[in-house]
Amino acid sequence: MKLLKSVFLTGLMALSSSQALSATLKIATVVPNGSSWMKEMKAAAKEVKQKTDGRVKIKYYPGGVMGSDKTVLRKMRSGQLHGGAISAGALAHIYNGVQLYSLPFTFKNIDEVRHIRTTFDPIISQGLADNGFQLLGLSEGGFAYLMSNKALTTAADIEGQKVWVPEGDLIGNEIFTVAGIKPIASPISNVYTGLQTGLLDTVTINPSGSIALQWHTKVSHLSDEPLLMIMGMLVVDQKAFKKIKADDQAIVKKAVASAFKRLDDLNEAGNISAREALQKNGVIFDKPSGTEWRQIAKQALENLKALKAYPADTYQQLQQVLKDYRNSQQPASH
Repeated sequence: MKLLKSVFLTGLMALSSSQALSATLKIATVVPNGSSWMKEMKAAAKEVKQKTDGRVKIKYYPGGVMGSDKTVLRKMRSGQLHGGAISAGALAHIYNGVQLYSLPFTFKNIDEVRHIRTTFDPIISQGLADNGFQLLGLSEGGFAYLMSNKALTTAADIEGQKVWVPEGDLIGNEIFTVAGIKPIASPISNVYTGLQTGLLDTVTINPSGSIALQWHTKVSHLSDEPLLMIMGMLVVDQKAFKKIKADDQAIVKKAVASAFKRLDDLNEAGNISAREALQKNGVIFDKPSGTEWRQIAKQALENLKALKAYPADTYQQLQQVLKDYRNSQQPASH
């Protein structure tokens, strides 16, 4: 009898252990199916399934079927979802360090972004971990520009415009507020209709995003100075992730990180070709004049610092690393 009981308990423990170590990670995003992002993420999911012998599977809910970034985070808290591929800003209320790369006029080019990331990606990852999120991927969506139905070459040109900002976007909201505009916050899914009906006429978006979302068909001008870097991230609930055994966690991390590295290169190339496509489609590229926008951004950063919207000390460190990098890139004088 004792032997039977022992065998039964051993079997029960093995069963519960296998259940705990097997998982299907349910991850939602507003990114449409068929996009390069989804193709890479599906490739990562296939790799994870193969290398874990089916113990870990990733199921995606693309195209916003689970709602906006805000809704996805709520569903993660309730356990309905395990993760989300969302904009960095959507997590700012949880950990303000996710805003580091998206502060206005921080970078001049993509090389600066990639140099900085080697130092500051781990800081962002740890900050999210301290708040219950496992960062699996961080991707460069590309530089965002102001796009509108009229030329915006000076800060004064934006007066009277109906400007969109993503819901919960403290940074965008503050920049436009300092510029004397009350922006209209709404989910990304509502923007096309807003542009179509005239509720909106000005957006901040990267070139490839404007084409993918068809916003470029409703605007005619692009203010050709990068305002900020768009960052996206794939996060999962740490409790759910820790239920997966350590070796399988490592496989998931590696597969997704590799996919995100490929995405960075694809996004860079995509934004270059999208700029050309916009010009061919009649979008006028206007060169901003003066330093008004930079002054507005500087004031907005001061206001946001007081609100603790970003980690000021860490941002100061980032600026110093950036300064050293720029100096190292200067040709040596003879």
